[in-house]
Amino acid sequence: MIHMPLASRFWHAIPSWGRHLILWLCNAHFVVGAVALVRDANGRVLVARHTFRSGPPWGLLGGWVRRGEDPAETVVREVREETALEVEVTAPLVVRVEGPAHLTVVYGARLIGGRFHPSAEITEVAFLERGVWPDGLRDDHRDLIQTFAWPSARSG
Repeated sequence: MIHMPLASRFWHAIPSWGRHLILWLCNAHFVVGAVALVRDANGRVLVARHTFRSGPPWGLLGGWVRRGEDPAETVVREVREETALEVEVTAPLVVRVEGPAHLTVVYGARLIGGRFHPSAEITEVAFLERGVWPDGLRDDHRDLIQTFAWPSARSG
């Protein structure tokens, strides 16, 4: 007979819903955002003028991940909802810690179709050429573009 430690026997005696509740209460909870670094067939990067931002208005597209949603699906949904453009996620690029309870998953994506239509959240979009930056672009998004889209443009 195998002798399990007391804590292990106690843990296995708790119903699964109770174990899930204990794990939920004892672990960190995060708000998760998903951001897309979208490139077109010419290698240009899609940025948008956001209406609800309190800081610089220009940045990459994305939004909050819904409960149970895959963050890659969030990117596709948010780009479609905000711009009417269609994208395909190509790869996760980085997970960023934005604050003690806020993570952002950044994905590479490519434009596959659609025609831009403004929304309540996005008034215009632009495709950036290498090294050409709009006034009011978020610094952290500029860093993401330089790191993942145009690594050789890192200086300046």
